[in-house]
Amino acid sequence: MYAVIVGLSGVGQSLAKTLIERGYDVAIIDKNHERCEKFSSEYDALVICGDAVEKDTLRDAGIEKADALVAATGDDSVNLMIVSMAKEFGAKNVVAVVRNPEHIGLFKKSGVRVIVPDEVVAEHLYQHLYKVKDFLILGENQAEIFVVRVENGSGKPLKKIGIPNGSTIIGIYRDGKLNVTLPSDMVLRSGDELLVYTIKPKPESIRKVVEAFAGKI
Repeated sequence: MYAVIVGLSGVGQSLAKTLIERGYDVAIIDKNHERCEKFSSEYDALVICGDAVEKDTLRDAGIEKADALVAATGDDSVNLMIVSMAKEFGAKNVVAVVRNPEHIGLFKKSGVRVIVPDEVVAEHLYQHLYKVKDFLILGENQAEIFVVRVENGSGKPLKKIGIPNGSTIIGIYRDGKLNVTLPSDMVLRSGDELLVYTIKPKPESIRKVVEAFAGKI
């Protein structure tokens, strides 16, 4: 895969490093000479010090052959211009880092995928805070499915585990397999991973579910 990343601060720099370390071909564009020189001295990548809102700069970066472009400058208006031009060049996988959530609609109208850094960070904090292994939000926070590992409660059957109203265990990962047929007398084991469905999730209800299986938060 060949990716063009615009912006060498924060998200853009981290993404560029990750892709390069995983063997992908990457071109980076940034207007800051110092950042460009530093990155170029540390990583094997095409680094262009220039303005990505200029078509010639995008051409120099190989936009016409790129599989993906990520606009990750700190300015939403600049990112919008960049992704719009990338679409004109025929780029199929175009992603924009958006700082202000109120601007998301503008990007989506352009057919661009959006990343909001604050929301990504919040998701990671959420997982660590609530000891949740993974989760999926359904609708506009109307429901949530998450995975929690059993530490407490092992040795007890499902029917004796107190689950808050609105929450249901819909599956159990055990020995690498997902079990969705769950008899009430099924005994939980330490290390089981429970797939929990929660309607209109709130921090307090999630906390109760997690504490039932993974200990106090």
